[in-house]
Amino acid sequence: MRFVRKLFSWKPILAISCLAGVLYGQAATSGSVTCGAISVPTSRMPVSGPNFSSYCIPCIAALRTYAREPVIDTLVAGFAQLENSRPKVKFLYGEIGFPDGGRFRPHRTHREGLSVDLMVPLADRKVMSTSAANRYGYDVDFTDKGTNEQGQVDFAALADLIVSLKKQAQIRGGDIRRIFFAPDLQPLLKKYQTEQLSGIRFNKKQSWVRHDDHIHVDFEFGCPG
Repeated sequence: MRFVRKLFSWKPILAISCLAGVLYGQAATSGSVTCGAISVPTSRMPVSGPNFSSYCIPCIAALRTYAREPVIDTLVAGFAQLENSRPKVKFLYGEIGFPDGGRFRPHRTHREGLSVDLMVPLADRKVMSTSAANRYGYDVDFTDKGTNEQGQVDFAALADLIVSLKKQAQIRGGDIRRIFFAPDLQPLLKKYQTEQLSGIRFNKKQSWVRHDDHIHVDFEFGCPG
């Protein structure tokens, strides 16, 4: 009963969606989102790679890890770029979007195939523990020093990841439009890769979600001409 209470307590939409996806065995591998007057293809983020993995296997079955193809390519290449420079760090990706875009509860964005959540990496080879009990990482809380019972946020690795994603997006004709991250943690992040991060737009005020356990990245890729 304790597990059930945690699963269906505060904001249960994510847990219910993931469970429904498993029960119905959904397994689409592609879709499309509206881009102006046309549609552009989407694809599913790989479950895992040499240095990254999904936050939630049931959520993959619930079709919650799709984005436009250049976004997925950027993520995979961004992680790959850090395999040698950050060999001890394991990254987790979080919520992305539906195959055909549209309303993505409980999020207010993630509708156009351009938004991605990335869980914060931890220092000392640790990986954030995600499960239904903590809403697959979205109920994990960090202090204003970036610590909790699971460990310490690896701000240096997080900064490297952001810079890597920006580079890979630009290679593919896009960019990072903005990033949401807890304002009280941003100074700790921006101590690293200071010059590169200064050119990226971050939220200045606290959004409706603190974004201490993850960063929300909005990419910018134009519609085909």
